[in-house]
Amino acid sequence: MDGILIQGGRVVDPHNGIDAEADVLLLDDKVAAVARMTEADVRNNHRGLERLQILNARGLVVAPGLIDLRVHVGEPGRDAEETIASAAQTALHGGFTTIAVMPDTDPPLDNVAGALFVQRQGERAGFAQVLPVCALTRSRAGEELCEIGQLVEAGAVAFSDEQRPADAPGAILRGMSYVSMFDKPVIEVAQDPGLAGGAMNAGYEAALAGVPGIASVAEELMVARACMFARETGCHYHAALLTTRNAVRAVKRARKLGVRVTGETCAHYLALTDAEVRKAYDTNLKVFPPLRTADDIAWLKRGLAEGVIDCISSGHRGVAPQDKELEFGAAPFGAVGLETTLGVALTHLVGTGTLSLSQALAKLTINPARVLRLHTRKGSLTPGSDADVALIDPGHTWTVAPDSLFSLRKNSPLLGARLTGRARAVIARGRLHATTQGL
Repeated sequence: MDGILIQGGRVVDPHNGIDAEADVLLLDDKVAAVARMTEADVRNNHRGLERLQILNARGLVVAPGLIDLRVHVGEPGRDAEETIASAAQTALHGGFTTIAVMPDTDPPLDNVAGALFVQRQGERAGFAQVLPVCALTRSRAGEELCEIGQLVEAGAVAFSDEQRPADAPGAILRGMSYVSMFDKPVIEVAQDPGLAGGAMNAGYEAALAGVPGIASVAEELMVARACMFARETGCHYHAALLTTRNAVRAVKRARKLGVRVTGETCAHYLALTDAEVRKAYDTNLKVFPPLRTADDIAWLKRGLAEGVIDCISSGHRGVAPQDKELEFGAAPFGAVGLETTLGVALTHLVGTGTLSLSQALAKLTINPARVLRLHTRKGSLTPGSDADVALIDPGHTWTVAPDSLFSLRKNSPLLGARLTGRARAVIARGRLHATTQGL
């Protein structure tokens, strides 16, 4: 039996209500204890211990490993954008020990072989654990439902057609009804494809820039509709990529009616507005849904503080540089975010007093674990849970730049931004990994 003893850090475990200086003991690939203890205590209490590694965490926050609900990989089909291994390794540099990858690959993750492939590639890489979000309908076409039961058995943690090319209300309703029998969430990117054909947020800034806009109502209509479908079917609907005030309101109203709905936003929607898009005219700022207004950011923060928005994800999507160098309207949407999500949360939420450190970490640990039904073994430091731990330097101030990112692709909308807070090291299922900052 091998162990790791993390000593002297500020342990923040939102699930168990811990925010205090303590030590964390990991034995093999599980959490063994959170308490004040010495090396002698550990060796006396665990006679079969062969090797014990001591980590000095003074000045650091010791938290459960972060969980990302939304990572896009190109593998299979578009490996040049991002491989499963490169995304899993990049995740560690952002403090994430578990990532859920979306089904918009080529071919899509709509069968058992695809779901198993993702997990095996993740295991082979040996970094963060990689879990598949599988397609709701075959080829994400919005017509024939996938074999939901078989995909659940193969390890699917959720279902989503992830920006299908055409609206398919009938398929969504049938899919939600069927998925509800397996107690898995349906993740909908709520954008009406008939109204979301622009390149940035519709409004004043888009008019000044002369760029076709994507109206807020494209999101708000679809969120409201999906909430109605969830109410009809009893399915857990996870409202992904919330960016507008009325979308937040729709989720809040649905919850009051007892609908099983959780909410999520991406970190970059909390830090940047459409004004930056117009001023910089930089394709790294071209994300989907688009960056919205300062008023929308205020509502997102309100939703996070009130618990309407449960999770913060990265929305990580690598784009090859030659594609981002195209004219703004022709360049693809997408931004990397695995390494900046934690820093944005600490800078723009904790640093502004919107959330406490424990509240912010809950949006990155136990809440996404609950959404994906992983909370019995991930998202907390409860003894018996997976030995997934993030060691965070909350005072480390850094500038987002291409050479400061480990990611295979560097298309971050936050290039040039100053953030406070970064992971120094992570332990993923009992294995210590140093990040670019190191211990």
